[in-house]
Amino acid sequence: MGVSRVALAGILVMRAVIAHADAPDDCNAGERVPGIDVSSYQGVVDWRQVRAAGVVFAFARFSDGLAVIDERFVQNFAGMKRAGVYRGAYQVFRASADPVAQADLLLLALRHAGHPDLPLVADVESDDGMEPAEVQARLARWLRRIERRTRRRPIVYTSPSMSGTLGAELGTYHLWIAHYEVDCPRLPDGWQGWRFWQHSSSGRVPGVSGPVDLDAFAGTKLELRRLNRARRKRPEP
Repeated sequence: MGVSRVALAGILVMRAVIAHADAPDDCNAGERVPGIDVSSYQGVVDWRQVRAAGVVFAFARFSDGLAVIDERFVQNFAGMKRAGVYRGAYQVFRASADPVAQADLLLLALRHAGHPDLPLVADVESDDGMEPAEVQARLARWLRRIERRTRRRPIVYTSPSMSGTLGAELGTYHLWIAHYEVDCPRLPDGWQGWRFWQHSSSGRVPGVSGPVDLDAFAGTKLELRRLNRARRKRPEP
């Protein structure tokens, strides 16, 4: 009985992720891969149940800038690997803090936690009291640092409301857009499409005791697996 419940829940999760299959072309309609993202707010996660429910990838929060290290990051990151979930890590980017120090803190942690399966993420949800030009300049430094050290193009997580703050110069980076209760997410200036879409902040997934963010990758499992394999020989200065 327990197995059938997990299976049924997995079907429901996957249906929720692909519910937008008839969206317009500019919404990256087509095959999508379901995922979630977590932090210490989700508590202890049973990653084997999460994987059995059909979740293919997940991002775990590493820190909020330099000030707060997520107490569940190490456990989540290891649990994803054991369960066979493609794993990624994100850092809440604080424009008021040293961007290189933030990037280096994340890179150092991953030297111990292990290699991620997905590009690293700057979670940009606030201007942190800084002017847009300063936010852009400091975020660009974080992104360049990560790209140089990992030789992978990083991801920018943000929402449409941050468009004015981020400007239109970051569109060459992968976009993870957060936009809920819409058939198609609105893109910030500078981007022509999204790689990941956080389409709900109140999802339910077996293995997670409370609400959890639901995400989708625009593409196939093979494309998801290849996303972190492309090495850039000469990152932009």
